[in-house]
Amino acid sequence: MPRPHIEFIQTQMLDWERSNINSSALVKNLSFDNSNGASTNIIRYPENFEANTSHYLECDEEFLILSGRILINENSYAKGDYAFFPSGYPRRKIKCKEQTDILTYYEGRNKPIFSKEIQNIDCSRLIVKLETIKADWGKATDPKIAALGVKRLELRSDPINGEKTWLLDISPNMMDSEYDKKEVHPVVEEVFVISGEMHLPMGVLKKGAYFWRPPNISHGPVGTRKGATGIFRSKGGPLKTEWSKENYQVIWSAKYAPILPEGLRSKLNVNYDKNVPY
Repeated sequence: MPRPHIEFIQTQMLDWERSNINSSALVKNLSFDNSNGASTNIIRYPENFEANTSHYLECDEEFLILSGRILINENSYAKGDYAFFPSGYPRRKIKCKEQTDILTYYEGRNKPIFSKEIQNIDCSRLIVKLETIKADWGKATDPKIAALGVKRLELRSDPINGEKTWLLDISPNMMDSEYDKKEVHPVVEEVFVISGEMHLPMGVLKKGAYFWRPPNISHGPVGTRKGATGIFRSKGGPLKTEWSKENYQVIWSAKYAPILPEGLRSKLNVNYDKNVPY
């Protein structure tokens, strides 16, 4: 079964669980695809974590550092750094001196294969490191969003299937209308809120909010007065947007009324600690 519609959860509502790969690491699974094992997770590596056993994964891995700092092979990754490792990419050592939280996407079952044998990897898809804090941001690609002054940083565009990963940054009061249009996309839209907040009819997405929205679902309108920054992914091809002809009322501070599968709903603690980041 493909991933169900999740819109939305605050990741703070989920309990940390022990990683099935390394017992000293913790994980929050945000969504999971039963058909192929693909998943989206926050992984927390503890202070003084170290793994020196050479291994690789048989699936692609994509990640963004949310906090802390980690060393993978000879590369040091800090908050805001992004990478995409195709299947077979070697991990000779992993080390961190401080607690580190990483938003991690696996495109299949993330079972490590312990081997020093060099694998054939698709280097056209490899992104060893992108420092988003130092990068030059451009305008959003959608004309309606770009006209508002929303900034966009493309992290990845897959040369095979056209799937994309990008950051969006919305400044305060850029999207504070009382009425706006709804939108629909022909592909999956996946979003994690890094900072700020966004108002939707099913509630207010704050830092740590996450959703996985299947294709062709009309949604919105979206509003924000405090501004927001998020990481977006399109799955199934590049994201295209069809806007409604009519305007609809933006619902500010809507009561939390998410769309969730029952298995996830039962795990949520809606009375979560508002002071924890994830």
